[in-house]
Amino acid sequence: MLRHPLRVVMYGLGAIGTDIARLLLRYPHFELVGAIDQDPAKAERPLNEVLEQAPADARVSREAAALLRATRPDVAIIATTSFLHDVFPQIRDCLAVGARVVSTCEELVYPFATHPLLAREVDQEARAAGVPVLGIGINPGFVMDLLPIILTAPTTAIRHIFVQRVVDASTRRATLQQRIGAGLEASMFRDWLRQQRGMPHIGLIHSLRMIADTLGWQIDRVTEDTTPLLSDRWLRTPYVTVAPGQVAGIEYSARGYIGSREVIHLDWRTALGMPDTHDAIAIDAAPPIDVLIRGGIHGDQATAALVVRAATAVVDLAPGLRTVLDLPPTCYGFARLGPQWPAP
Repeated sequence: MLRHPLRVVMYGLGAIGTDIARLLLRYPHFELVGAIDQDPAKAERPLNEVLEQAPADARVSREAAALLRATRPDVAIIATTSFLHDVFPQIRDCLAVGARVVSTCEELVYPFATHPLLAREVDQEARAAGVPVLGIGINPGFVMDLLPIILTAPTTAIRHIFVQRVVDASTRRATLQQRIGAGLEASMFRDWLRQQRGMPHIGLIHSLRMIADTLGWQIDRVTEDTTPLLSDRWLRTPYVTVAPGQVAGIEYSARGYIGSREVIHLDWRTALGMPDTHDAIAIDAAPPIDVLIRGGIHGDQATAALVVRAATAVVDLAPGLRTVLDLPPTCYGFARLGPQWPAP
């Protein structure tokens, strides 16, 4: 049964973690009882010196195990890294005190796609602790997988799914602008790409596999392609300056095939100064579905909203490794929390 307030520890106070924490502090259903972060500018300080509205007795600590033992949260929200191997020890920290886990780790959203053995280990340890572990975010976790899956519901004879996300990175955080190679010379792009840990965007393969598995499609082959998007003008942000001819961003696509026939095409384009931003979903089926979200869904703000909503829903999930497919549709609205939830 959901109790009020829900005790929450924020594991990671980077840009996304801070957005999530600020949103938690807006609502009386949550009590932010502490945070974990390695940044010397934040660690070992009262949390309200980092987040003004935080409770006076909450602290930021470098020592995850000690803070979790002291606070005994109902839910721990992990917003630290994209990579499951790196986040798994942090998940273990939380499981050790019986905390339910919600994480923005991209590889945790659908880990069966790339880390099936580690996914099994996470599942076993979560079951042993008697709590769920959930990865969630806007992409992966919503726009390019869950949303098209939901949109297949009123259709039959599905032949092909195309999802495109076009993002202007000009106003996004510095780490994203770095991740898309903004400011690189075009001649350096391929060498730079080979040096990256995985693709610049983590999650496209996870989204593709989630869609295919949900539809019962046995994918025989997956292809990936990454192309630099070059600027035709000067572009400046607080973090980078891009000259004409330099890399402004990236187009990254993944395609899934059954036999020789393409059945899923996911296309992610993110660059500084990108025009015509949108999220688009086209489903070749009976009847066909064609959805365009003009301007697209803001990645950081939407991720924070999804995580905060999931922090309430995870309380009702069965123990073990869970995915967004396990969340009931009602978790995407706050009505289940009762009349205390503030109106807009």
